[in-house]
Amino acid sequence: MGNLKTVITVTVLSILVLGYAFFQTFQFQKLEELPIASQEMRAILYTNPFDVQSDEDSVRGDGKVQIVHQSEKIELRVNFVHWLEDDEPENQSILEESTVWFVEGKFEKPDVARNFDVFDYKAYLATQNIAWEFEITNIYQLKSDPSFVGKLDTFRYKILEPFIKLNHHEWIAIHNKLLFNIDSDTYRHYKENFTALGVAHFFAISGFHIYFIRRLLNSVLLRFGMPIEYAKILITVVLWLYTWLVGWPIGVIRVLSTSALNSLKTKYRLPIASLDSLAIVGILFICFDPLNVLSLGYTLSFMMTFVVMSYNQATPNKHSAIQIIEMTFACLLLSWPIIMQTSFEWNVIQVVIVILFTVVFTHLIMPLVFLTTLWIVFSFPGLETVSAMLDRGVVFINELLSQSDVFYAFNLIVGKQTPVIFYLLILVAVFFIAFIHVRPFLSYGVFLLMYLIILFGVPYLDPTVKLTMIDVGQGDAMLFQLGHQQGNWLIDTGGKRLWEPVEGSNIDHSFAEWNLIPALKALGVNQLDGVIITHPDIDHIGNLQALSQAINIQELWVSDYTLKSNIWEEISAQVKVNTVVSLDMGQSYKHPTIPLTLYNPALSDIKYSQSESNDSSLITQIDIEGLAVLSLGDVTKRIETKILATYPEIRADILKVGHHGSNTSTSEELLTHTQPFLAFISAGVNNQYGHPHAEVTDLLNQHSVPYLSTEMVGAVQLTYHPLKGYKIRTVIEK
Repeated sequence: MGNLKTVITVTVLSILVLGYAFFQTFQFQKLEELPIASQEMRAILYTNPFDVQSDEDSVRGDGKVQIVHQSEKIELRVNFVHWLEDDEPENQSILEESTVWFVEGKFEKPDVARNFDVFDYKAYLATQNIAWEFEITNIYQLKSDPSFVGKLDTFRYKILEPFIKLNHHEWIAIHNKLLFNIDSDTYRHYKENFTALGVAHFFAISGFHIYFIRRLLNSVLLRFGMPIEYAKILITVVLWLYTWLVGWPIGVIRVLSTSALNSLKTKYRLPIASLDSLAIVGILFICFDPLNVLSLGYTLSFMMTFVVMSYNQATPNKHSAIQIIEMTFACLLLSWPIIMQTSFEWNVIQVVIVILFTVVFTHLIMPLVFLTTLWIVFSFPGLETVSAMLDRGVVFINELLSQSDVFYAFNLIVGKQTPVIFYLLILVAVFFIAFIHVRPFLSYGVFLLMYLIILFGVPYLDPTVKLTMIDVGQGDAMLFQLGHQQGNWLIDTGGKRLWEPVEGSNIDHSFAEWNLIPALKALGVNQLDGVIITHPDIDHIGNLQALSQAINIQELWVSDYTLKSNIWEEISAQVKVNTVVSLDMGQSYKHPTIPLTLYNPALSDIKYSQSESNDSSLITQIDIEGLAVLSLGDVTKRIETKILATYPEIRADILKVGHHGSNTSTSEELLTHTQPFLAFISAGVNNQYGHPHAEVTDLLNQHSVPYLSTEMVGAVQLTYHPLKGYKIRTVIEK
């Protein structure tokens, strides 16, 4: 009978939770479908100082907007931006207090991911319950938020203001993130390295910090003679106030809520196990906000706690050093599959680093953090001197780690894992946790064997050939991946021009870091066997320098024209490749082991000048099991005619349209000669050139050639599998 009651209770609770989740999802979808895109509207915007950032060009952040649409008052969360005019004064109050803005602006849908499996900004905003971006065009009035919540946020900012004003110091920026959950540009500079090393979770306030603070407070209060019961009450109050101060992070609420539930269980002798308490708190989180299930922080917080609690229950008497090693390994095993799905990388050295960092963090960093807090609170003399010294230490250690060849030698780019591989890796973690306390050698052996098979063996068994037109905006980049890991070849790298040169260069080298490189990592590119640069325009070669420093390149294929160009002279010293191969005009090359042919037409009338760059493009033909794909770079119609005359054997079942669909390329003669059944076009959204031009798309339609443009569908991928045949997919389905 008791079991039946439990089943009924759990079933009813599950139905209620699911019902609430569906209701919240329905409400969010209603907000997404509001017909307000690109409309200028008056609105009232509510912000708090923790969610607003400012620089010399803009003010941006998250906030709550009230609008009237079709006589209905609507409230929604938005990500907003206001671009500052040249003569517009910066209003410091919006950065220091909760503010009500009376504004006019227009709503737009957030950008979606345009390459396969990379970070999706729209999906991320959805986890924050944000469906719209709001660009403020006019500000009519700003005033302090008079509401209780607004005043509370302003008060919280005033408490933390002495620390925030010191964010320009490296050490204090890290201290602020560690202790007060305050983000800053200074901290973000180091975050990438922390993530790569596997220690980023130490800098997200969690149960670890709460346990440390609790132990410290307990030790101090008992040393001063406070009775244990009073100390417990005071510590609980202080910790909840601290949770409010740092912005209610998931990990902290989880610890305090679970602790409170366990106290009630003990006091009233409730039949609830510790893991049940964790499950109840997790369910309450979802009840409060169903979008928590999409949060990586929520998933990792509860999952890691489950691992630690399960391990401690199974092995209560083990030596502390062994416990640290085994628990760290168990947590990493469970978190690795999840993190791999977003970082696309794996490094086994993280085990050693995390274990060592745990010791350093506990015995050095956290004590230094609390000493720094006291120094700032009580304004002890010498703060600038001590901060400068600690800053130098932070910079030195960061440079040492970022340049460590030992760590990066073990780094493996694994790409986006299939659901089968993901769950296999989770099963490895579950097996390890279940058997580590009874069969430790077997547990480590299974881990080693399965990871070797899954991450190193399985890719070599996959016969799929892939050709991906990567969305690099207004540029070109096409990746050719052979089956069985036989090679990765990239035709052009894309690139972005800086309209105001920096240090004499008009190449935006940061563009590759958030566009091309993540796209390649998501596709599992651990090494590029060859990179072909068709010609020396920034939108084709601009990302090469940054790419070569992030991913190993074996061979770089260029034309003699490119080697004589100004842009090659600018970047060549920083480009890291094993071999540079140059093709002279009139030379062609058929690769002996892969189905790829390069053509560099003999064109005597081309001169070495930037204006002739497009016509110097290398032509590439790739054959995928009898299907020919022709990439023309940026050649004009004049050169197309000469190419067809020089190389009449050229085929194009799929035509990669020249020059992003410009009307200077893609002639009637080319389409008649090659008779493609599909065309690819690489062009940027709302590009200033109007690519692809209507003349080109009309001509394709006249020849009954359907086309896929990155401008419309994002990245495009053609795959061939011996059993499944050919398949085409796009990131954005139209």
